[in-house]
Amino acid sequence: MQRRFLHRILAAFACTLLAVPASGSAQSQPAEPNRFAFTQDYEPSPAIWILSDEDTTIYMLGTIHSLPRGFEWRNERIDAIIEEAEELVVESSAYANVPDPVDVDTKLAARIASRLPTSSRLSEAGSVRWRQLIRSTGLDFDTVDTMPVLVALMTLGMSGGEYDTSSPVYGVESVLEQEFLERERPIVSIEDWGEVMYSLLRLDGSEILGELDSSLVAWDGKTASAFFDPEHVARSGNAYWEAEHNWARGIVADNFDIGLGSGAIGRAFNFNLLDRRNAAWAIWLEERLEQPGTVLLAVGAGHFEGDNTVLDMLEARGLVAQRLN
Repeated sequence: MQRRFLHRILAAFACTLLAVPASGSAQSQPAEPNRFAFTQDYEPSPAIWILSDEDTTIYMLGTIHSLPRGFEWRNERIDAIIEEAEELVVESSAYANVPDPVDVDTKLAARIASRLPTSSRLSEAGSVRWRQLIRSTGLDFDTVDTMPVLVALMTLGMSGGEYDTSSPVYGVESVLEQEFLERERPIVSIEDWGEVMYSLLRLDGSEILGELDSSLVAWDGKTASAFFDPEHVARSGNAYWEAEHNWARGIVADNFDIGLGSGAIGRAFNFNLLDRRNAAWAIWLEERLEQPGTVLLAVGAGHFEGDNTVLDMLEARGLVAQRLN
């Protein structure tokens, strides 16, 4: 289970939806000197597509939600699109109104109140490792232990472990939102993120618990990073930021691996965080073409990579988006 993927895909929402009481988070540790330094000797050109008809233009920019300070991703084309766009559409935004949003906090609280703690549903060995994993992140054991498994794994994946210099503050959406606010242009959420979270917290069955138990027993119990990514390698410099550099260069992967394996946990994340949302977004985009205007859609780059992308879902509906760069 790759921690950095969870960090990338959830960074924009962690502060409001995944906050849990902590006792000395490992992320407060200072970064190792120069380990996370990077250089960019290229002109950034993240992938952009255009979907349009006679009176509507939708630019689609694949983003990274969390970036290190000073990471360059803009160019003249992107600046021109930002200037042209009358509306910004993102996955979720504190600045956008969502009609009748799902109250995920209330639903999560109800789910927690009615479920047995995860530790009581694991084998004896798995329960011991589960306690070790949670404690290694500095989070409160009882809080995480009562969460549905997928929500708990996302929370753990966003906490503890190695510290780097990336932050949602420097992520693409945060930067764009500030510019659109300054221009007094509307910001729209393409979905209700609470509904997305609810789709995950409902998945808490025996198959998922069994896979978690097996992973915990196989873990050496030493570091959280080794649990989330058994082949974890402590990279540094530009090698550490390889995914970010590839994105900024406009490289779109033909194969996309969410990093959570092909078992029950990986399938649940893949379907609920990627496939299901991509299909819903394609419907949204098709309906948006019925309204005139120029829109900038800025959503995670993973939704444009691999199979069942939002581009594939558009083509299934008879719509083709052209890549601009």
